Amino acid sequence: MSLDVERALERVLVEGDEWRAWRALHLAGDDPGGLPQIPGQDATGGFTGPTGRFSPGATGHALCHLKLIGVTKEPAAVVAADWIDAARTPALAWLDAPDDVPGLIDDHAAGRVWATASASCALLAAGHDPGPRALDLLRSEADQEGHFTGGAYPTFASAGAFWLAEGPRSETAEWALRWAREWSEDWWGPAEQVSALTFWLAAGVPIEHPSVDLFLEELKSDASPEGWSDLELTMRALELTAYSE
Repeated sequence: MSLDVERALERVLVEGDEWRAWRALHLAGDDPGGLPQIPGQDATGGFTGPTGRFSPGATGHALCHLKLIGVTKEPAAVVAADWIDAARTPALAWLDAPDDVPGLIDDHAAGRVWATASASCALLAAGHDPGPRALDLLRSEADQEGHFTGGAYPTFASAGAFWLAEGPRSETAEWALRWAREWSEDWWGPAEQVSALTFWLAAGVPIEHPSVDLFLEELKSDASPEGWSDLELTMRALELTAYSE
């Protein structure tokens, strides 16, 4: 089976909250009105992570999502970028608690790498400069296979950050993209595909890139016609599918 865009959009409109319904109308080409309050974001711009604390990693991922749906000039995106800028550590990077790193982590430093990779990718996608220190720190966390300390999510975000910082010929980005394509873990599923694609497409990695193409095809083929029980996952998949067409 595969995702049926019309059926899935109709389900989101019927069952979704105000934010998801706004996005469904926006995706369908209708006028959804003004951008509503985004769940998980406060007035200062930060987004909460899995633990409920404000998280540079979660905020970076959210800002990349806002870039994908074309609302980077809206106040919600502007203040998210400002919040990330203000959340730098004295080392000119970013830090999350390990419990705020999504997925299965493989190193105690995962919080630092995840937060820095996600924040850097998001700032670059929004036209801001994360600074050379953050990218130097990230580069030191990559192994010879393209994997970054912390596991899948830091690697997904780092691929986007280096694609933006160094351009399409970036070896660091290409090795990270290749790792994601060739070293898939058993626990990866639609959530991992959606997160990876959010970073990569926000960074401008082409649709025809082998890693993007693989993740998109797997995402669409794994869905039922109406999507998944998780409405947010379904809406994200719809947005990524529309962006890629």
